[in-house]
Amino acid sequence: MALLRMQSRARGAKWAMGAVLFSLVASCALYEALAPKEPRYAFSHARHVVDEGLACEDCHALPEGGGLPAMPVAAQCNLCHQELDSEKPPEKRIEQLFEGNKLRAARRGALSGDVIFAHDRHVTAGLECAACHVGMDTNTDVLSLPRAEMASCTSCHSERKLANECSTCHTEIRADVAPRGHDALWTRNHGGIVRAGHEDTVSDCSLCHTESSCTQCHLSMMPQSHTDYWRRRAHGISASLDRTSCMTCHRDDSCVRCHSDSRPQSHVGNFGGVTSRHCTGCHFPLEGESCSTCHKAMPSHDLATPKPPDHLPSMDCRMCHGNGQPLPHVDNGDNCNICHR
Repeated sequence: MALLRMQSRARGAKWAMGAVLFSLVASCALYEALAPKEPRYAFSHARHVVDEGLACEDCHALPEGGGLPAMPVAAQCNLCHQELDSEKPPEKRIEQLFEGNKLRAARRGALSGDVIFAHDRHVTAGLECAACHVGMDTNTDVLSLPRAEMASCTSCHSERKLANECSTCHTEIRADVAPRGHDALWTRNHGGIVRAGHEDTVSDCSLCHTESSCTQCHLSMMPQSHTDYWRRRAHGISASLDRTSCMTCHRDDSCVRCHSDSRPQSHVGNFGGVTSRHCTGCHFPLEGESCSTCHKAMPSHDLATPKPPDHLPSMDCRMCHGNGQPLPHVDNGDNCNICHR
C-alpha cells in the first residue's frame, strides 16, 4: 500500500509540474500577443526616387575599400527634412526614424554571413542598383519587395561568362560538400521535401542534381519502404494511391509481367466463396487475361457464347435464363452483356 501511495504521489507531482509549465507557456504566449509593439516605420523609396529625383548613392554611399552601402544617418536626411519638417508635429518628423544615429525604419534582412557580395565591384562594372534590387525605386514599403534569389545571380554570371562556382559567392557551401540539411535522415526524408515543391533555395535539388542522377540513384537503391511485407502484401494499396511514384522505377509492362506469374497473397483458400462477386470487386470490367493468373484452367471470358442475333443488349437476360432456363455457371449478379456480346 505504501508503494502505491508513493507512485500516486509521484504521478500527482508530474501532473502538477505539467500544469505549471503549461500555464507558463500560455502566459508567455498571451503576453507576446498583448504586449505593445514598437511601430514599424516604412520608408517610401518612390517618394524620394520618383518624386524627388534622388539617386541611390545620395543616401547609400559606398564606403572606401568596399563593403556594404551605408544606411542614411539623421544629419543626411535633415539636409532636406529640416525645412520640410519645421511645421510638422514631433511624431511626424524625420527624427522618429532614428534612434540616436541608427535608422529604425523597416528594412530587408541582410545576406547571410556565408554569402560573398562586393557592392563596389558590381557598381564599378556598371550595374545599376535596380538590376539586383528589383522594384526598389518605385516601392513604398521595402518589406513588400521579394527577397533576392540566387537564380538571378547565377543567370547574370552565366550571361557575362563569369565564374559561377559555389565558392564564387559562398564561404562555406561547396559543390563537393553536402549541405547541412543533408544529415543521416536525408535519404529517408528527401522524397517528401521534393514532392512538396518548395521554392526556397535550400530545397532546390536542381542546383546540384540533374533528373538523370535522381533516376539513376532510384534505379539502384531500393526505397526503405520496400520491405518484404510491402512487396508481398502492401504495394497494391500504395500503387492505387500514388501510381506516379511507382513509375519512377517501374513501368506498366513490369507490373503486368509480375502479376501474370504471381498469385495475389490475399487469394487463398476459399477466397470470396463460390457464389460471391469477389472477382468483380477488383477486376471490373473484366478485361484482358489477368484472371488466368489464378484460374489457369478456366476458359477466357472472350470465349463466352455470343448472344443470338435476336437478343438485344437492353433485354433482361434473367427473365428467361435462370428462371426456368438453366445457366452454365453461377449467377453472380453481373451484367451478362460484359461477357456475352
